[in-house]
Order: sequence, then structure tokens, then C-alpha cells
Amino acid sequence: MLLEVDNLQTMLNLAQGSATVVDHVSFSLVGSRTLALVGESGCGKTMTAFSILRLLPCPPASIAGGRIVFQGENLLALSEQEMRRIRGGKISMIFQEPLTSLNPVFTIGSQIAEVLQTHKSMTKKNALELACQLLQDVGIPSPKQRLKEYPHQFSGGMRQRVMIAMAIACNPQLLIADEPTTALDVTVQAQIMALLTGLQKHHQMALLLITHDLGIVAEAADDVAVMYAGRILEYTDVDSLFTSPCNPYTSGLLDSLPRPGITRLKPIQGMIPSVFELPAGCKFSTRCDRVFERCRLEEPELIDIARQNEKPHLVRCWLFDNSAHR
Repeated sequence: MLLEVDNLQTMLNLAQGSATVVDHVSFSLVGSRTLALVGESGCGKTMTAFSILRLLPCPPASIAGGRIVFQGENLLALSEQEMRRIRGGKISMIFQEPLTSLNPVFTIGSQIAEVLQTHKSMTKKNALELACQLLQDVGIPSPKQRLKEYPHQFSGGMRQRVMIAMAIACNPQLLIADEPTTALDVTVQAQIMALLTGLQKHHQMALLLITHDLGIVAEAADDVAVMYAGRILEYTDVDSLFTSPCNPYTSGLLDSLPRPGITRLKPIQGMIPSVFELPAGCKFSTRCDRVFERCRLEEPELIDIARQNEKPHLVRCWLFDNSAHR
């Protein structure tokens, strides 16, 4: 097992109160598989990724419980110095907005070289040579010249390629990609995803893909965890998710997708509730069109509804509890 997240709980303590933003989240990644964390903005996907890398500011954030085991080590038990060895070296992350992730006053070459000098103890000359090769690997033309340029001189798609080059510089075993195609046009999105999946296969990396784009999930993911209000509502392989969605929230996400022959989309009504004002019972109950009384009173647990010899299919919903009203 490369990565195992077990009952992870992340808290926020702010002036308006305390809230659990990642609530008993569990999943695992093996080999070079891709797990997609899916859900609307604000459902806890990025907070989960930041918790894995321990990038959340403490305070106001804190990890209140659970384990994050990477290659047999519990990351929550490591010192900050030991975590710096893990970040960028064994686990890399592509952040959502490359323009704010890249330093505007340093050249692209110096920023990639810094990663290599930090984790591989390379000389600056050797680091710049490898940085040039990395830019070429991610499809940036005239890499020797572009090393000397600054982030503002790159397009959005090219900046994302730079972020990917930095992320793979040290051959990580796990790559976390947080909305890697946000704000890019459709053609560039396809190019970036093709680049990511190609590099994943070449370097034999596991990929944790954070996205709200189900089209990307269908193309790139092996397994999918659907999140809502900090919880996993459904967890299964990608084929089962699209052919047999079980949680009403998952069905709602799929129903809102444009498809051939569909002239009117069916949106999910309402908004994700604030983490400081979550409803009692099932957190999706205020927006669910299949809600009944028990949903409003008790929160269901995540249970495996797969039949014997089938792949696991975890669902958090009272519709799949034998004692519930159907």
C-alpha cells in the first residue's frame, strides 16, 4: 500500500466557531493507480490534500484524528523537518492556480532548479540542465530560452506545464493534482490531462486527482471518492460510479452533465451548507429529492453494498440500509 488515509479528521477553529472540514475520511492508493476526489467547490477535497501534506496553517487548522500512512510511515507522527523531506521529494502537488504558486520575481529556471537543489543536492549548473530537460519533457518549446523567463511571460497552459515539471522533478511516488485544468480552455485541458497521464505511466506514479469535472474523471481515474460537506458519500471504481451510482448526490452530479439528446439539464437544488451550519442527520438531506424522516435525524455510515466477489462499493445513504424506509 502506497498511501492509506484512515479516519482523517481536520478541524478549523475560527472566530465564528469550530468546524470539522474533513470528517472521518478514509481511502487508499496502490501502485500507479489514479484516485479521483470529486465534488462541488467547498466539499473538502483540497483540505484533504493539504492535510496529507500537512500544509494547513496550525492554528487555525488542526488534524484532530486519524492516520495518514505513506510507505509505512505515519506522516502525522513526523517532525516538520522530516515532512520537508517528503514534500516535493516523495509526494508532489500541483496547486490549483499556477500563477499564485510561482514566484513572480524569480525566473522559471531558478524555481525548478531550487526544487532539485533542495531534494537532490545538485549543483546549480546541473540543476538548470535538468530543469531544461524537464521543460522539454512537459512540452514547452525552446526550453533553454524559457528557463530565463518569468511566470507572467507564460500562458495559463504553459504555467501549468511548468508546475508539472516542478512536481515530477524528483520522481515522486505520489502526485497530487488539485484541479489541474481549472481556467484552461477545452483544448488545453485535454493536452494537460494527456501530459499528466503519460508522465504518470512513464514514472509509475500514483495520482490523487482533485476535480469537479466528471469528464476528466471518466477519462483518467481508476477509482472515485465522491465528497460532500467533508465526508465521503460514495467510493467505488470508475466504471461502477458511472453505470451504477448509488448515492443521490452522485446521481445528481451525473444528471447535471450535458449529454447527447438532453436539451435541459437537471441541476442539484440549493447550495452546500456552511461547515459552521451543517444540518443534523445526513448532510445532503437539505438538497436531496429522495429524503425521508430518518435522513434528517441520523447520519448514515459508509457501508459496503457490493455483492460477494464484486469490487467494493461504499455508500453513505439510508436508502441502502436494511432497516431504513425505502
